[in-house]
Amino acid sequence: MPVNPNFLERLLLFGLDRAPTPMLDLFGAAGFEAVALASKLGVFDALGERELTLQALADELDASEAGLAPFLAFLDAQRYVAEDGGRYRNTTMTRKWLVSDSETNVAPWLVFWDELVFPFWDEHLETVVREGEPPRTIYEWFDEEPSRWDLAQRGFRAAASVLVDEVSRKVDVPRGATRLLDVGGGHGLYAADLCRRRPGLEATVFDYPEALSVARAEIAESGLGDRMRVRGGDYWSDDLGDGYDIALVFNVIHANDPAENVRLFERVADALAPGGRIVVLDQLEGSASMPVSAAGLRFVGLTYRVTLDAAVHPYRSVADWLTSAGFERVGRTPIRRASPGNALVQATKSA
Repeated sequence: MPVNPNFLERLLLFGLDRAPTPMLDLFGAAGFEAVALASKLGVFDALGERELTLQALADELDASEAGLAPFLAFLDAQRYVAEDGGRYRNTTMTRKWLVSDSETNVAPWLVFWDELVFPFWDEHLETVVREGEPPRTIYEWFDEEPSRWDLAQRGFRAAASVLVDEVSRKVDVPRGATRLLDVGGGHGLYAADLCRRRPGLEATVFDYPEALSVARAEIAESGLGDRMRVRGGDYWSDDLGDGYDIALVFNVIHANDPAENVRLFERVADALAPGGRIVVLDQLEGSASMPVSAAGLRFVGLTYRVTLDAAVHPYRSVADWLTSAGFERVGRTPIRRASPGNALVQATKSA
């Protein structure tokens, strides 16, 4: 919830405990629903860089002025739009984070939570708290309606857009590397960005066939069709190829238990050339220290339990799994930008 209480409100809410602080969660929940709906209706894209009257915006959205007016007033109070003299515009924050032509547009990530994750939560959270595990994973639920995979990958790509610059700068690509494997790469944004930065690099994005539609679009839009390809399959059983110089395993290991991650790292090691590098990106237990990042990491941990019957793993465990799978020189690199608890773990295949 972007609303930042002023000094008096912080004193009453947090210092003196004179007002019901949990009401902020209510406002935040309503704010999330409003922003997700505004994104789906196209409110922020319609405003773009311009100002519109209520009537003009209602006409453009085919919406009711009577319903749109209080909706915009709430978005104004939440600092997503600003009203001045009967005209509405996006705030600077909204133009950066919620407009489609922004490189850091996270609106699809919010829509992903609104349409997929939270409905799954509503159905299974109590069951998980009482019984310890969901009756099925969210991925199994996606399989029942393949369009859910496309929506999910668009959300994952939006989340990655915030991190991709820092992640790409910190990935240790071996000198002279020409072949990259992106295991469970889904949307393909990370592989595409690394290829843009290194003209001699070619990439294969490997994931379930249903998860690759966004990667195909990413490749087409980036103009990297001659250097990138997708391969559909199951990384537990299907051939990953061999002779790669570097392999990405991004946001994959949290879904697996320890034995499964050792097995996955062994399969990746088999696909790498001697001296090849593996790069793991995930949330790691103990990697968040400040209040917002710590809350975010705990939120992620609960989400993994509810949606995947999984958990956030500690760095020491990841390092041990990599060593068991035949990797050496294991090291951790923190990812600090807008990413609670994320880190890169990089290692080299033993010769």
